[in-house]
Amino acid sequence: MAFLSGLYTLIISPLELLFEVIFSIANRVTGNAGVSIIVLSIVVNFLVLPLYKRADQLQAEERDIQSKMAYRIKRIKKTFKGDERFLMLQEYYRINNYKPIYALKSSASLLLQIPFFIAAYRLLSGMQILQGFSFGFISDLGKEDASFMVGSFPVNVLPILMTLINVISGIIYTKGHPLKEKIQVYGLALVFLVLLYHSPAGLVFYWLLNNTFSLVKNAIGHLRKPKTKEESKKKKLVYDKGGYALVLLSSASLALLTGVLIPSDVVVKNPAEMINNFISDPHSPVSYIVISALMAAGVFLIWLQVFLYLLKTGKKTMCALSGIAVVSVVNYVAFNKNFGFITSKLIYENVVSFELTEILINIAVDILILAIIIFIAYKWSRVVKILMAGAVLVIACLSIINITVISERIANEDYKYSNTAEEVAIPLSTTGKNVVVIMLDKMNGSYVPYLFNERPDLVSKFDGFTYYPNTVSFGKYTNIASPALYGGYDYTPDRINARSNEALVDKHNEALLTMPLIFSENGWNVSVVDPSYANYQWKPDLSIYDQYEGINAYHMSGVFNFKEPLLVEGGEDLEHRLNRNFFCYGVMKALPYALQKYVYDGGDYFQSGSEETIFLGNASGIHAQVGINELHIKEHAALDSLSDVTREAQDGKNCFFIISNKSTHDLFLLKEPDYAPVSSVDNTAYDAAHMERFTVNGVTMNMDSDFCCYAAYECSMESLISLAKWFDYLRENNMYDNTRIIIVSDHGYGMKQFEDFLISDPEFDAEAVNPVLMVKDFNSTGFTTSMDFMTNADTPTLAFKGVVDNPVSPFTNNPIFQDVKSKRVLIYTSDLANVNDNNGTQFVDPEAFWIVAGNNIYDKKNWSVYTGKDI
Repeated sequence: MAFLSGLYTLIISPLELLFEVIFSIANRVTGNAGVSIIVLSIVVNFLVLPLYKRADQLQAEERDIQSKMAYRIKRIKKTFKGDERFLMLQEYYRINNYKPIYALKSSASLLLQIPFFIAAYRLLSGMQILQGFSFGFISDLGKEDASFMVGSFPVNVLPILMTLINVISGIIYTKGHPLKEKIQVYGLALVFLVLLYHSPAGLVFYWLLNNTFSLVKNAIGHLRKPKTKEESKKKKLVYDKGGYALVLLSSASLALLTGVLIPSDVVVKNPAEMINNFISDPHSPVSYIVISALMAAGVFLIWLQVFLYLLKTGKKTMCALSGIAVVSVVNYVAFNKNFGFITSKLIYENVVSFELTEILINIAVDILILAIIIFIAYKWSRVVKILMAGAVLVIACLSIINITVISERIANEDYKYSNTAEEVAIPLSTTGKNVVVIMLDKMNGSYVPYLFNERPDLVSKFDGFTYYPNTVSFGKYTNIASPALYGGYDYTPDRINARSNEALVDKHNEALLTMPLIFSENGWNVSVVDPSYANYQWKPDLSIYDQYEGINAYHMSGVFNFKEPLLVEGGEDLEHRLNRNFFCYGVMKALPYALQKYVYDGGDYFQSGSEETIFLGNASGIHAQVGINELHIKEHAALDSLSDVTREAQDGKNCFFIISNKSTHDLFLLKEPDYAPVSSVDNTAYDAAHMERFTVNGVTMNMDSDFCCYAAYECSMESLISLAKWFDYLRENNMYDNTRIIIVSDHGYGMKQFEDFLISDPEFDAEAVNPVLMVKDFNSTGFTTSMDFMTNADTPTLAFKGVVDNPVSPFTNNPIFQDVKSKRVLIYTSDLANVNDNNGTQFVDPEAFWIVAGNNIYDKKNWSVYTGKDI
């Protein structure tokens, strides 16, 4: 980070954030950007009024002492020269307890105005919500007002009026003041006129309101009876070393907690996921923590100190600050409620809400702790200072540990992809045989009849496929469930755990290599795209294939982002939001429950103009959504590009192609009935008019429990539509009939949509382990359904059947074809999905249980908890 950029983040960004929060709240209440600017001006002016009053006092003090010393200074300068004059002035200053640096007091108001002006300028001059918005006689708050033209020159009334008010205010304010101060005030008015003349009307209107407020303030101050010197004397702030140490320690703990520890706790869970790959220059997520830390330091160590010093607060305020610091730590440590998975946008998967009892308990504890700390700090401040010093040390150490772990986990991260879009080439034969495995992450198998019920035209596109609804996976998440899909029954969770001396990542990589290696060793062309968690990396580490000849591995997810215009804009938007919102998230988690929901703001954190942004991608209800999910769109762009990368094999070899795609995993609502990703979706009317699509053969799928029900369904439909387009391409190029295609997912998603899957003993939603499985064999026709009991570990068996004789695992030397399903299968229900945490030698989760299923998964009698006996 450049020095000036860091300085801006430290000093200006906190003010800009404050302005934005005020404007955002006002705009949501009033619905009028012009009125919101008025509210912003009023609130900010009243907030800083004590600061400006104190600045005026400092200027008055400086003016008085300058007036007092003026005669002697003039005599000294007239009488003495050179070093003698300098020494005489220094001695005279010493006698009067004056230092030359005190001259800055005369510019206190100006020094305060500069950061506030820059913050307002940056915020309002680029605010999209002002574009095209008219207010009163102002036709467009987003452009210069240009009330009328003189030739080709626009005459902007607002900045002229602003300057006029500024001058009148200056006349009142500087009455009786030295010429130097008058020149400063009038010169500043002229500078603002030049700077703001061509600025957007919204910004000038804001500054005009500020000047009007200043005029009223100066007029009232001029009319009021001046205080006597005795009346104007105020008790100075007791900023003794002990008091200041308590303030500094409390402020430091708040800055470290909200700006470093809490943000780093988010990033450390999955640093690679927090890398913004949608911008042109991806970078380490540690930079977000640095920016958050600077903003927190600006709030608590810069601006809070300025307020405390200028307002001359006393010991009670210092004690209260230490109490707030302790309460903030307690809120984060003891009242850190989990709302499920948090996305890379700092948006929770579940709604942030609290029970009334939770709120009341939290408030009671906070008040009690606050009272205790204030009392102790007031009576025995040394005790609290030791406590705060310990808190600072602990928070700093935990933060350093987090940042160290983050740096280690992404030490080998290549922020670029291993290949360009032009380099991706998937050969398929027109004369030999092709085997294609398409892994659609988290797609629910039970959706298929409903998808085809709504879109019967897709049935012909999937000609030759057999659908297997009676299918289970071996876990609820990719790290646990996908190895069996890739490597077969040697890589089910129980088999993986049995090899307790080997790292999970090594066994996972073996599974990913199994099918490609066997096909390659049998003379096939092999292409691999986006293998799940390769080398336990969020962005697959394709180096696991480097030592094997004949295997071509590619990234497609992210490489084809250029095809989606929404991603280009969304990436920059995401970068801005992450730089801003990590600190906001830190503040939110340190607040009492009663305030967290409001600060969280649905994941927007009071971002102005959120209704215009494409950033959020979270739902407002079950049927509507503002913004996009970049992760989904990049996956969709990859799946939609299969026709662009498919090539006719020229060497006469058979071809194997396996791809993992998460367009069904990274969910968000799509525009119906086209199932297209757009930045604003409202399917309310369409969904209400087409509810019959969710009833097939008398079984109705529940769609009302969560927006994810619709999002998962819609993303599944979109993926099938994309595959149908590719299948048409294969037909047109004589590559369809000679191709075996396996569409499979690693697991499903439990959303309580099917009564048959809601197991009561144990309490379990089997939809979470009901993956999609559809298979098209060579030269097959029609679309059929088979109720044969299957697992996604059958994928290698289905892939090798009839094309590779007696395939054997290259790592375990066990045959791929194994008679496992004659018994019931063992499923692990762990929720430990993060490979950064669950990366030892075994899947171990004290909260999880093993469950057995078999024969017919729609019969609840076939589900039971595994007790350790033979199954």
